Amino acid sequence: MIFAISLLVKGLYLGLPAAAVVLWLTTKRPHLRRHILGAWISGAIIAAAILGAYVIAIGGHIGIGQIALAIYLGCAMMMMLRLFDHGLKSAIMRVVLDPKYPLNRRRIVIAALSRVVILTSIALPWVMSAVMVYRPRVQPSETPMTLMRVSFESPTFRARDGTQIAGWYIAADEPGTTTVLLCHGLGASKAGMWMLMRTLHEAGINVLTIDLRAHGFSGGQLCSFGANESLDVLGAVDWLKSRHPQQSQRLVAIGASLGGTAIISAAAEDQRIDAVAVLGTFDSLAALSRDVSSLHMAPPISWLTRAFGLPMASMHVGANLMRVAPGRQIGQIWPRPVLIVHGGNDEIIPFSHGQRLFDAAYEPREAKLTGDTHNGILENPDVILKLLQFVTEAEPAPVI
Repeated sequence: MIFAISLLVKGLYLGLPAAAVVLWLTTKRPHLRRHILGAWISGAIIAAAILGAYVIAIGGHIGIGQIALAIYLGCAMMMMLRLFDHGLKSAIMRVVLDPKYPLNRRRIVIAALSRVVILTSIALPWVMSAVMVYRPRVQPSETPMTLMRVSFESPTFRARDGTQIAGWYIAADEPGTTTVLLCHGLGASKAGMWMLMRTLHEAGINVLTIDLRAHGFSGGQLCSFGANESLDVLGAVDWLKSRHPQQSQRLVAIGASLGGTAIISAAAEDQRIDAVAVLGTFDSLAALSRDVSSLHMAPPISWLTRAFGLPMASMHVGANLMRVAPGRQIGQIWPRPVLIVHGGNDEIIPFSHGQRLFDAAYEPREAKLTGDTHNGILENPDVILKLLQFVTEAEPAPVI
């Protein structure tokens, strides 16, 4: 059902702007042309603002194709909302003008307020969910050569569902049999964990870092908060085992935030991942949605987000995001070792998520609590040293 709704939504996004152009060229009604032009202009402005915010926050650059697509989707969003508002207004007017009831100021005021409340209740969470899942791919300007002065490969391979995934493979200076797979967080790229990359490389460990779908140089436009990103991780494991089987005899996966969610899901499915470390990762997307809305939004926006945010995001993605729950999968990683790292001052994913992940994992498990914020945890030297220790020393539990 969700997949069918998702196809309908994508069809509207693709078709509405094109249909609006045809209508604008053929209609003789000036007010209709003004409405269409207004939707295009407002959509373009909103898209440009979002793109600018991404570039400033993340760094890097955005290609012309991504800019054009963002503007197109922004215009489609505005047209969709205007179309909904037009239908809502028509329905309310039919009720207000019903000859069975006298027309008075009270009925007009109630009708106007009803229109505002209904439109806001639907439009606000719809727009917020769309902004969260449709990701303009900000591409990093740095490479391992500019960041670390080391040579590297730039492989591309397929995720399990066929999405193209881009990565960097950095071989150790001396031949080794351990490889670490790195997965970044939401909105970042494969360059985001470069301090850890450098430490691992200096320790003689091979590294593969990837752009998850809808990020960096990888394909796809939709972020599913781990529902589909685990397929990217599995594709990376397939590539390592086929292209560098000797170097990846022991494979450790480390993920931050979204990357941690993808890694837990992939490791629960694929025994070839020998150890897992996650940083600032949630245990349940539904619980995170409730926490974020409560901590960062005021009523009634928080109420609307909790009620409609994830269901509407699921309609965009085509997957049930309310079922994304690494806390229900992490136990399947046993008997392989797990490390949970979480910042006590994490302003995005509360520490309670890390605690619940640790509680759900089986031995051998470790936890490290820091005083860091969500993004600051990757820059903490103590965390990087702990991760290095985990990579070199972690062993599975003995199985009798």
